[in-house]
Amino acid sequence: MPAVTLRRALATLLSTVMLAGLAAAPVVAQDEEPAPIAPPSLELALASLVSIDPASGAVPAAVADVYQPAGVVLPRCTVGDKLTRFHKVKHWRKTLLDTRLRLKRDYRPWDLVSVRRADIAGSGKVRKLMINDLKALAKAARQAGKPLAVRSAFRSYDYQKALFESYVRAYGRKQALKFSARPGHSEHQLGTTVDFSVGPGVPLSTKFGDSPSGKWLARNGWKYGFIMSYPKGKKYGSCYGYEPWHWRYFGRELARKIHQSSQVPRRYLYVNFETAP
Repeated sequence: MPAVTLRRALATLLSTVMLAGLAAAPVVAQDEEPAPIAPPSLELALASLVSIDPASGAVPAAVADVYQPAGVVLPRCTVGDKLTRFHKVKHWRKTLLDTRLRLKRDYRPWDLVSVRRADIAGSGKVRKLMINDLKALAKAARQAGKPLAVRSAFRSYDYQKALFESYVRAYGRKQALKFSARPGHSEHQLGTTVDFSVGPGVPLSTKFGDSPSGKWLARNGWKYGFIMSYPKGKKYGSCYGYEPWHWRYFGRELARKIHQSSQVPRRYLYVNFETAP
């Protein structure tokens, strides 16, 4: 079957499954962990199908080398379970999580509060230490006519485990690994990561990046301490495809440094903290 026809067939099938999952997703209260949702954007899975060698499963060298920082070789985004160097709650700014590095199962911030304290629509909990900046971000977005809402925030290890396993059942482990973090590997477990949308309950999609709210956030998020973890075109540096909704809070000073470096957070953390003396 021609490649274009195959991709169209896969897109149709995956879109059907995604819509079915969204229709079945239950509504939850503001302070509860969000109910499992369909994969954020299955065009990411389709992109992965054409960027990986179908015979060997390897990343083409010409593509992988594009995102190697000078003097430092980032590890390939292989599946592993090594404990990240900065794995304590107090290390939240320095903690690097990817497909190889993880947190412990019992990692859970002690200061989780409802996102409603930040006067932003949506549900979930985040660490209290980021509420003021999240509130300032939400206020600035509203004043600019680009309102934001929280789709997902803190996720415990056990919640992420259930979520990942639901994707495995629906799409198979190989596909699930391309768009979902395994338990212990999700930045949401830090309590400082937020998935934004244009309104409560709006499904996650790469289309958010093209919306007025998404574009405003891309220009201004760092000013309030937030950095997009998985920017467009940097999959082999960040380990995941484009997720314009997924923003991690680093605090304003470190966010400014990451922004000015033009590096993806994974690269910046690996060079400056994970492997630093």
